Amino acid sequence: MNKTSQIHKLSRFPIGFWSYTNFEQIGPEAVKDYIDCGMTIVQTPRFRPEEDDVKDMITFLDACHESGLKAIVCDNRCYFWFMESLGGESGFRNSVEQAVKDFGDHPAVLGFHVGDEPNKNCVKEAFLASAIHKEIAPELSPFLNLGPYGPGSCDWVGYEDYGKYLDDYVRIGNPDFLCFDVYWQLLPEENGRELYFGCLKMFTDAAKRHNLPLWITPLSVGHFRYRRPTEDLFRWQVNTAAAHGLKGFVWFFFYMREPHDNYLVPPIDEHWERTETFEWLSRVNRTFLKWHGPVLLNLELQNVYHAGNVWAGYPKLGDNSKFVKNIEGKLPLIISEFKDNQGQDYVSIVNSSQTENDQAIVCWRGKPGLYRAGWLDTETSAYPYVRDEANRRKPADEVMTGPWLAPGQMELYRVETEKV
Repeated sequence: MNKTSQIHKLSRFPIGFWSYTNFEQIGPEAVKDYIDCGMTIVQTPRFRPEEDDVKDMITFLDACHESGLKAIVCDNRCYFWFMESLGGESGFRNSVEQAVKDFGDHPAVLGFHVGDEPNKNCVKEAFLASAIHKEIAPELSPFLNLGPYGPGSCDWVGYEDYGKYLDDYVRIGNPDFLCFDVYWQLLPEENGRELYFGCLKMFTDAAKRHNLPLWITPLSVGHFRYRRPTEDLFRWQVNTAAAHGLKGFVWFFFYMREPHDNYLVPPIDEHWERTETFEWLSRVNRTFLKWHGPVLLNLELQNVYHAGNVWAGYPKLGDNSKFVKNIEGKLPLIISEFKDNQGQDYVSIVNSSQTENDQAIVCWRGKPGLYRAGWLDTETSAYPYVRDEANRRKPADEVMTGPWLAPGQMELYRVETEKV
């Protein structure tokens, strides 16, 4: 069983971040920040074998293990970017073997960082590097992040078909999961959401074809034309992705990068102090881990429907859903149908507005039993919505719920279909 499968078996939803640090900047004391921010996965400081001491990495990994965190080890010997300078394929293989010898057996290690956004100039090296990692340490889960699908992406990767690019990565690189970044959702224009959901669809389709978990790198820091995320926008990113079946988050990014450029108010700022962004991200991460995350990690997505705003070619709710008959209200919604490994049905309702807070009145087909997923793996009967307050105690002709939903808020129900 690989490390990713072990995490899923423990119902420990992967939430991590991009670090961009070295051992002169942070050490094991940083683990407290990760725990307080609701992380379960960390990227280590960058290990440079010519400059750094193996003991520093081991000390950092020890602190992660003691706190229950899994680590993606960032080691210059393991990146596809350095394959040529390390002596080509044979030199790279020797380099990865040494890194695995130094750190691979540590219980905190999830896998090694392979690299980011391979383009047409380095696709061969990136896919090969991933494969070499799996050959040398098949029990570990190497981390290679892919760029987003959108305008110009095919030219960027040198493929006429982006789906073929993803298929080749799986075929050659043999990953334990797919991971990609996408920031379109925080563009100021509404079309940014169309691009975001189109990117989700490209990657979720690929993950389904290959039966692999899918992770996402969403945005935790404003820059360029991307808006600074608020607490509402953090919630929106988590729950819209989870509603489409994603199984892990790796936030971009945690610490202010050098040079600062145009990055604005990351979780840890240029003074190495926690910011308001840290507090918002912490609350959203920890709430997800205590509420929907553990349930969703063990569910398999069956269908997704959009209501109100229908994005990126996803099917409109209409008469398509087996469980939801119709929805009233002003909110655009995402309706997702899942099954657990016993065949039990679940349905999530997510508010896909980034700004509006309103009531979603859901009319369910038949008269199912509805059980709302609650805090810390609890479950309660869903509170019914009744149109006529005067007749609230009378049996209703139809089963309805009426949750109020903040931007990006999710409600998740276990559904027992009506027994005849």
